Amino acid sequence: MAAKQQKTMKLSLSQMRLIATGALVASVVLMVICRLFESALPWLAWPRAFFEAATVGAMADWFAVVALFRQPMGLPIPHTAILPNNKGRVAESLATFLETSFLTEQQLGPKFRGIDYAGLASGWLGEHAAMLADKAARFAPNLVSGFSDAEMSALLGDRARELIRKTDFGPMVGEGLEVVVQNGRDREIFVSVLKSARQLVEDHRGTIQAKISKEIPLSADMLNSLPFGKELIGPLLDQVRNSIASAVAGKTIEKVQAALDEASGEADNPLWRSFDERLRKLITDLKSSPEMAGKIRAMQESLAGSQIVADFAAKTWQEIKAFILRDCAAEDSTVRRKIEESILSASRQLTDNATARTEINAFLGEQVLASILAARSHARELVISTINAWDAKEMADRLEGTVGRDLQFIRLNGTIVGGLMGVVIYGVFWIIGK
Repeated sequence: MAAKQQKTMKLSLSQMRLIATGALVASVVLMVICRLFESALPWLAWPRAFFEAATVGAMADWFAVVALFRQPMGLPIPHTAILPNNKGRVAESLATFLETSFLTEQQLGPKFRGIDYAGLASGWLGEHAAMLADKAARFAPNLVSGFSDAEMSALLGDRARELIRKTDFGPMVGEGLEVVVQNGRDREIFVSVLKSARQLVEDHRGTIQAKISKEIPLSADMLNSLPFGKELIGPLLDQVRNSIASAVAGKTIEKVQAALDEASGEADNPLWRSFDERLRKLITDLKSSPEMAGKIRAMQESLAGSQIVADFAAKTWQEIKAFILRDCAAEDSTVRRKIEESILSASRQLTDNATARTEINAFLGEQVLASILAARSHARELVISTINAWDAKEMADRLEGTVGRDLQFIRLNGTIVGGLMGVVIYGVFWIIGK
């Protein structure tokens, strides 16, 4: 497309040069014809005056136009080939014009501050969200695999320790328990604890009975000093002790379970009141007690310094790494979908949030403008170095290709204006001669 446009411009320049040159040749030919037949036809003096002056004007303008770019007819005439011979001055002038008249805040500020950068970014992100998410999901495994397991585990461990040490768990837990109490969930917790205690007692019935049995002072060992009968009475004593222990354990467990069941069903049970009071005191201590805060800080420091955190961090990193590698390889990748959703969300935010959009546009407008203004010196150097690097003939051809067509109009206009002035001058002297 660009080559075709250049070809069209060259053809236009050639055509205009041909027309202007044709006008010069025509003026010369017609001037000669008028001179040859003027004696027979005196009125030809008027067109002769026109064509003589037109020839002079055409020749003068041809010389002036050609002298800008090259030496006319190759003759080393002084002050010709002006642009090639003054390439450095042209470069400096163009660079100065670019720097002082174009790359200025007055010229560029309104344009760059008026661009809707956020809108452009929003549209582009919305159109390319799927493509960006796909590329990110494809690149993620390479990125994750490139991380050192030891370094990532240490990083997660350090972050976990920092959070453990800095987080004020006391008030946080206190507020959480306070919400539980306000929502009436503390009663549910109390009942759940009692049910667990009841089941715990039931599950350890044998252990309780064994403990009670040890406390009953009946045993075959008591008969060791007797010379006879201990083989018969000893087992009987053990059996009696076990029977007593079983009965006592059973009654004890029944009483304990009954007390627990009663506490679970009664809203004003002493156990419930005691539990509620202790829970509320714990909430108060967690939120305001320096002593409790000190205990919690000690627990936090102990936890942060333990191997548990390092082991947890290492396992967490391995789980994260395995999930990313596995998920990104799947067709219905969650990572890919979440990335796409995030990009689309960012696109919508740029469109819908007028305040953010205005702030982004203002910030980017100033940054882009500042960057361009800061690069003015580089632009100047680029223009100068580029023009100075051109060959003199190449420079002349480039400039003539840009403005040469209009300069041919100057030649044509010079031909016409010169001819008219010739007629005017001839007419003045003709009137004077009368």
